[in-house]
Amino acid sequence: MPPKSTGRDLFDVEWLDAKLAGRSVAAADVQATLVALTARTIADAMRTYCTAATEVLACGGGANNGALMDLLARELAPRAVGTTATLGVAVDHVEALAFAWLAREALADRPGNLPEVTGARGLRVLGAIHPR
Repeated sequence: MPPKSTGRDLFDVEWLDAKLAGRSVAAADVQATLVALTARTIADAMRTYCTAATEVLACGGGANNGALMDLLARELAPRAVGTTATLGVAVDHVEALAFAWLAREALADRPGNLPEVTGARGLRVLGAIHPR
């Protein structure tokens, strides 16, 4: 069940080539369409699964894409759209911080999952510690 993330595992050069096969489309138009697809997909998921959210904080590479952030702001209005930097967490550091937190929980022998999110049958300590 959503929400899910995706990436190059589904949307790669081969996928794009198949969609554009037999067409002559300017590169700028392809890029604009992909940005619009990304913004619309995120906004649709937010409207469906995050109806109570009044603010959206982006992180990762997309948060550095001004065109994407502008489209997200339009698509998600009246929600406020910003980045995790507003909370003092650089957009490029969020994933590393999440993995550091997961490592801390594993070292403390505490579960790092939420079964209602992951679908696991219960709480689990994630990862493995391999001392030398």
